[in-house]
Amino acid sequence: MKSLIDSLGKSEIDSVVSLLQAGISGAAPAAGELHNIIAVMPLALFIKDAQSRVVLMNPACEALWGIAFADIHGTDGAAFFPADQTAYFLKHDRIAFDSGQNTVYEEQLWHAGRAENRWMQTYKQPTYDEFGQPKLLIAMCVDITERKLAESALQSSLQELRALSEHHHTSKESERRRIAQDVHDDLAQNLLALKLDVTTLYRRTAEHQPLLHQRAAQALHTLDASILAVRELINELHPSMLELGLSAAIEWRMQQLERRRGLQCRLELIEDSAMLDQRQVTAIYRIMLSALSYLCEQSGTRTVQATLNLRPEQLSIVISGDGQPEQQSPRDALDLGAIRARLADFGGELAVAQLPGAGTVLRMNLPGKPSAG
Repeated sequence: MKSLIDSLGKSEIDSVVSLLQAGISGAAPAAGELHNIIAVMPLALFIKDAQSRVVLMNPACEALWGIAFADIHGTDGAAFFPADQTAYFLKHDRIAFDSGQNTVYEEQLWHAGRAENRWMQTYKQPTYDEFGQPKLLIAMCVDITERKLAESALQSSLQELRALSEHHHTSKESERRRIAQDVHDDLAQNLLALKLDVTTLYRRTAEHQPLLHQRAAQALHTLDASILAVRELINELHPSMLELGLSAAIEWRMQQLERRRGLQCRLELIEDSAMLDQRQVTAIYRIMLSALSYLCEQSGTRTVQATLNLRPEQLSIVISGDGQPEQQSPRDALDLGAIRARLADFGGELAVAQLPGAGTVLRMNLPGKPSAG
């Protein structure tokens, strides 16, 4: 968040404060003299005494607050602002005097002319008399309402995008589950029924029809391969291992990688006490698939290791591969961006360490569900 000092320039504020302090430290200038110092400045400036009463205010501040100096002069502003705002102003006046340091903070201020609250970023610097007692509070403020509204709109948009993303992933997972069920109920069952018929044919032709027997054997081999492919397709769409938990599903997936890609895969389970609902298990499993795919696609990957520490209060997942990280391509950036975005939907984060000659490490942390009591 950009501070007032950053927005206006620290040197500009320091010069303003130095000018005012020079006047204040002199031989007790009249209020008119100090008012002339700040009246020509474009910043909204005001000065309070040790009792938080407004003693000076420039025209820029009058316009910003919607209050004439003549009306608020000598008061703490209680007649112009809601009680909670007045208490907040006075509290931060005390904080500035007690700390003896410059303070910068954000506050809401009621603008009667606009009949609305405006956001201000306020800078306060305390001054003290020769005995070290609070004397005056030199303050400046800028209107940051538009920025706050933009931030709020951006936050609302991000929340809507996350909700839309979650709806998209949930819908996609539901569709995968439906397709998997349809494939199981129709194609898989039909293949099994066909296998039973071909098996009967195979047995009956063993003695008298050797050529048909041989063709039946080939058909059985093809059916077995087809049934295995259908089962793998069903598991890709919605792994039955997910019903047994996240660690079981990841172990099954890594066994598949060993068999299909010839990789050496190792799973280390430190703790598995987190109570995750099916939505979390499915989402994190899909994130893990993306992470494993990212590592396996790296040049020279031979081994992949995953470490799971699934505690109730936090889920920690570390996946590493010994492939050589190359110059990141646009696709790699998109893959990592997709993983980060999906983790963010669950309040998680991703850290990536790419070590030339040693491989790549992906560290994912997600909040868990602490047990009650």
